[in-house]
Amino acid sequence: MAACAGSVRLSVLRLIVFWTLLGAPLAAQERSILVVDLDRAYEISIYGKSMREQFRKDNQDVAAENTLILNALKDEELQLTEDRANLSAEEFAAAAAAFDAKVQKIRSARLEKIRQVDEQFKGLKPQFFKRIEPFFDLIMQQFNATVILEKSSILRSIEGIDITELLVERVDEAYLADN
Repeated sequence: MAACAGSVRLSVLRLIVFWTLLGAPLAAQERSILVVDLDRAYEISIYGKSMREQFRKDNQDVAAENTLILNALKDEELQLTEDRANLSAEEFAAAAAAFDAKVQKIRSARLEKIRQVDEQFKGLKPQFFKRIEPFFDLIMQQFNATVILEKSSILRSIEGIDITELLVERVDEAYLADN
């Protein structure tokens, strides 16, 4: 994996050097390269935090439902255990098998629900990135930039070209203005 990351960084570095050499006429126009840390923007922005908080609120019912279901199944299991004394071996075996089938069905349904919630959570970050795309154009125009690179693919850069804080500020201003 480290070799792959090194290879990617080397490829990006080669691309930057190649682009710089071919882009000499563009340099005369004072174009710049900007860097952004998208993960950090998602983590620290008010908008990103509000997306995650809303997701938690929307899905807190899943945990409450799981607790209710678990408690009901525990009660049913205790009742089955108490009824064992009054049931024949065949009747108890049938009741136990029915209870087990019910538990397995509920378990499968709950696991599917948890999988769906997990997929929704994983989709928050790409959704955030998609929604902030217009801000990149505005910032590129402001800095007369030709490209914005993801900070994680950069081997080394100066802090002056990192627009993460500016991006977060602009996204949050727009978000707060709408809410």
